[in-house]
Amino acid sequence: MKCAECGKEMIMKNKTYVANLENCVIVIKNVPAYICSCGEAYYSDEVFERLEQIVMTLKQVINDVAVVDYTKAA
Repeated sequence: MKCAECGKEMIMKNKTYVANLENCVIVIKNVPAYICSCGEAYYSDEVFERLEQIVMTLKQVINDVAVVDYTKAA
């Protein structure tokens, strides 16, 4: 997969995803993503849908900071 920003080849690695919401911050560790050396990260549709589900679920019960491991929440 090529990076849309710089055109370099991207590699699959785990990344930390951070959602800054009005009432909380949600940190999700070990999220599989395509990472480029320029810093861009892309998530598959399946991974992004799961991230949205995790964030929406935690948003309703967290009012500060939550740290979640993707591999255990997925």
